[in-house]
Amino acid sequence: MTQSNTTSMLPALPRHWEILIILVGSLCCINSYNGKFVFDDSPAITTNPDVTTTELSKIFKNDFWGNKLTHYQSHRSYRPLTIMTFRFHYWLRGQLDPVDFHIVNLILHSFVCLLTYWVFNILLTNKFKHLAFYASALFAVHPVHTEAVSGIVGRADILCTIFVWLSILFYNRSVYSNNILALCINLIITIIFITIAMLCKETGITAIGICVTYDLIIVQKNSLQDFLKILNLNWLNKSKIYDNFRFIIRILLLTLTGFVLLAVRFSLMGFSTPKFQPVDNPASFLDNIYLRHINYHYIYSLNFWLLICPEWLCFDWSMGCVPLISNFDLRIFFIFILWFIIGLIIRFIWIRKTHEDSRYMLMGILMLTIPFLPASNIFFNVGFVIAERTLYLPSAGYLLIFVICLDKLFYKLGYSKLNMTIFGILFITWFARSWTRSSQWNNENYLFNSALSVCPLNAKVHYNVAKSAADMGNILLAELEYKEAIRLHPDYAQAMNNLGNLLKDQEKYNDAEKLLRKAVEIQTDFAAAWMNLGIVLSGLKKFNESKACYLTSLIHRPNCPDCHYNLGILYMEQKKFTEALESWSNAIKQKTNHKRAWTNSIRLLDDMGMTEKALEKGKIAVKLFPNDATIRLNIANILGKIGNFEKAEIEFKNSLNLDSTNPSIYTNLGVLYHRWNKYELARQMYNKALDINPNANTVKINLKKLDNLLYKQKLKNIT
Repeated sequence: MTQSNTTSMLPALPRHWEILIILVGSLCCINSYNGKFVFDDSPAITTNPDVTTTELSKIFKNDFWGNKLTHYQSHRSYRPLTIMTFRFHYWLRGQLDPVDFHIVNLILHSFVCLLTYWVFNILLTNKFKHLAFYASALFAVHPVHTEAVSGIVGRADILCTIFVWLSILFYNRSVYSNNILALCINLIITIIFITIAMLCKETGITAIGICVTYDLIIVQKNSLQDFLKILNLNWLNKSKIYDNFRFIIRILLLTLTGFVLLAVRFSLMGFSTPKFQPVDNPASFLDNIYLRHINYHYIYSLNFWLLICPEWLCFDWSMGCVPLISNFDLRIFFIFILWFIIGLIIRFIWIRKTHEDSRYMLMGILMLTIPFLPASNIFFNVGFVIAERTLYLPSAGYLLIFVICLDKLFYKLGYSKLNMTIFGILFITWFARSWTRSSQWNNENYLFNSALSVCPLNAKVHYNVAKSAADMGNILLAELEYKEAIRLHPDYAQAMNNLGNLLKDQEKYNDAEKLLRKAVEIQTDFAAAWMNLGIVLSGLKKFNESKACYLTSLIHRPNCPDCHYNLGILYMEQKKFTEALESWSNAIKQKTNHKRAWTNSIRLLDDMGMTEKALEKGKIAVKLFPNDATIRLNIANILGKIGNFEKAEIEFKNSLNLDSTNPSIYTNLGVLYHRWNKYELARQMYNKALDINPNANTVKINLKKLDNLLYKQKLKNIT
């Protein structure tokens, strides 16, 4: 043991070994590299137009989910730089491949782990510098990070942490700059990194608080008692100001930066706060302020428990996962335990005010609490109960406290031979837990079912299990789970909408209508439910009511291409062909690659005798969907109708090259040859169609007509 570590029982390792162990630890989530898009990845990436089609300038006006930041339904989550990284994936590959996204997340997490190591190295003096490795190694493998690393939307937290750490590293350089120019350059870089961190995720602004506390505690060597003296302005005499001129400049610049960033942020969201539902964060809607704060503190204790023992991990903690404390409840003791632990730490810091370890403990507490403030419901209500990825950055502060306490404990007990063994067991245990948890994030079926044992009373868990079951074709399980979700939460409009959809697909229109009417009654601005109710009413031939539902849906979500498309289907049923074309045109305007709208428009134009327009539209559609057999089939049929057999044959063959198992293509090509008097080729096509679908009566009729025609010709030739 070196002289610098005489009060430590955790040994220092060679630097290259420390870095290697941290990098190996950061690979604890590597088995999620081939995972799919799961849970929040869908609204944030796969269905988010900002990732694929939106103009780049508009990305900076929209929230994380692709909605306008000023829209009344927006959650006001503003993370344009994170969205830009998703957009870069799409630009690079021309498609959304989840493997790319997962690999980048894993690389970024490894980089964060190294940055964490370097940040801890500047926080700790030589006597404690070896603890930077232990804290960083545990950070690399902590299971609570699996959501941020294995869930692609967690990239916002990872990127934010990267730039928070970079801002601290450059702030440290500004502190020890030899001249004013170097000070200014490093401070400007610090401010740039803080701004970038905030544009990755809102939590980034807390980098200002971390930099200030780092300056006050580590650089200026202030104790907890010194903080109280700051309230007494007598220390601000001329000599003090002169001696601390650079410190004051740094703090003033950071404070000004904070005010400017907050002002810009609030102006972007129209100086309004997001509107959440009681199901998102029930405690925030309690009228009794005492009970509200009791529940907040219980939630804090659960977050703290996830850091201490990350066994109970769940993708969503809302909707009954954490029942409210409404009267005397044994769970209140967890709040007392939390504050008892905090009290012990503060007492330790207070008593050991002259020791370096007390300042590191204080720094750890502030690194834990400051980044957690945006999720604490203190300044504004948040739209969740617990979100594991919000602990990604705060966990660094907790782990700094943890390794200092662990080191002190080992020193008191004096078990030098067991120290590395105990640490190794913890490291391997957390690595294994992260490994198994990250595998659950590979696909939605594993992820959602894993939550049933953690939060069986969470209606949203059952909702997502049902959704996953429906996607896999297990309709019976989906219905049961949707019903369970509605039982647990009787006003669950989304579950009613999805269950109504399942019943609609089974043509159980009356049952579906009841559910969907209740859904729009509960949530009057539920655009998707209004649209689905319109589809059901159309199936019941209640066309006027159906139209009213579609129009109501478009009031709440005017840019919904599917609603315009379904309105067009309704007009078709009513023989209002012009209105149908207009609706499908609107669907295409909202979503250029709305294939069904293109296909139906081409068919309807052909049926209306507008052949030239149909072909013009078909040419555009072929460019948009070069690998779609159905569109080429429609074009081939139109060309065949107008007698352009050669071009029609080419399009039919192009269609067959794309889909050689579609009996309709063989049938229609057979009809073309039949009309073209190429009877043997017609027979071949009809027979191929029957090979694929032996029950195709139309083909049998056509084949019989062909045989009759050939028989008559044969008789004619004989006579």
